[in-house]
Amino acid sequence: MNKKFFPKTLIQKLLFTLIIMVGYLIGRELPLYGVDLAAYDAFRNTSDDLIMQTIGGDRYKTSVLALGISPFMFSMLLVQMIVATKNADGKSHTSPKKVTRVTLIVMFIWAVIQAFFTAKSTIYVYQGGLELIIAQIIAGIELVTGAFIILWFATRNGKYGIGGQTILIYVNILDGIVNTVRGTELKNLILIGSISIAALIFTVIFENSEYRIPMQRISIHNIYSDKNYIPIKLNPIGMMPVMFAAAFFMLPVYVVMALSELFPKNQNIIWLKENMDTSHVLGVCVYVAVLYVITIVFSFVFISPKNLAENMQKSGDSITGLRTGKKTKRYISIRVFLIGLYSAFFTSLFIAVPLYLAIRGYVPQSVMSLPSIMIALASINCNLYREIRAVKDYDAYIPFI
Repeated sequence: MNKKFFPKTLIQKLLFTLIIMVGYLIGRELPLYGVDLAAYDAFRNTSDDLIMQTIGGDRYKTSVLALGISPFMFSMLLVQMIVATKNADGKSHTSPKKVTRVTLIVMFIWAVIQAFFTAKSTIYVYQGGLELIIAQIIAGIELVTGAFIILWFATRNGKYGIGGQTILIYVNILDGIVNTVRGTELKNLILIGSISIAALIFTVIFENSEYRIPMQRISIHNIYSDKNYIPIKLNPIGMMPVMFAAAFFMLPVYVVMALSELFPKNQNIIWLKENMDTSHVLGVCVYVAVLYVITIVFSFVFISPKNLAENMQKSGDSITGLRTGKKTKRYISIRVFLIGLYSAFFTSLFIAVPLYLAIRGYVPQSVMSLPSIMIALASINCNLYREIRAVKDYDAYIPFI
């Protein structure tokens, strides 16, 4: 076997990832206790709400892995937001072990909340009484357990495989695309397919483009001094807005569902419950608003103008023509905000327009989320390509002894 094209480390990582994917696919076929699988046969040829399917374990919420990667994503992002509010010294005194512990606690709480609503809305073979209650409790326990099994898959793949937790999202994306395209007539794919291709091209360009803030380093005074800059990707957090907006979109959904349980006869709450999804105008508006917030907030979390300004002040570096300190922080913050707003606008455009076209009846609801899926797919492919290149470069090094 040619090691130039098939590096040993890369093959090992790909094989491990393949094993993780097989295990994940098997888990998606293990039904919850007492679930009425026959009742879901009517939905086998439909593929509604593809956005939610990408972070879910299976399309019909009937397996032990039905919660998918959502609890882990939600808890990880929430904890990262909290950590990001600390200054550089505060972060240095925050141990990774403590962050992991808090993340797991938040994940457990969120998984229990999701499991409660999922188990309650699942169709069981039992019609009522004590048997139905027991089935819902057991299903809820299985769902929470499944969420932590997915966490184990994600962490193991991150350590020994390729793609980390995104490979599980990748499986859901491919499953959603195959089932959607297979069950849709070609004439219904022309318009949405064109938008999807445009979304894919846009994502690839943004993933490989960056905004550069010129800076001066006190240690460089040669011909390379004019090549120093702070790079900021035009798509600062990649596919995260699409995926994580879906996770955070469930917050208002669960709030409305909880209110409907407390006030079952309130007509306003009933209306909110019926319209709080991506097949209604209200749900689309809420989803797009969440996407904007996610994109801008997490652009600041991952780029952190505050930390950049503090580190530059400590090292003596500065942005060209600007003093270090508060002015530098303000300058970077404005740029990050504008870039986040710019990215959110185009991302939401490729998501909101197809959803609106579906509501108006111009495209089938089963394919309305294809452009957002293509954004996620393109972003993941770009990241996988970079990771594979890095592994190949690692294998290219020849041991000295």
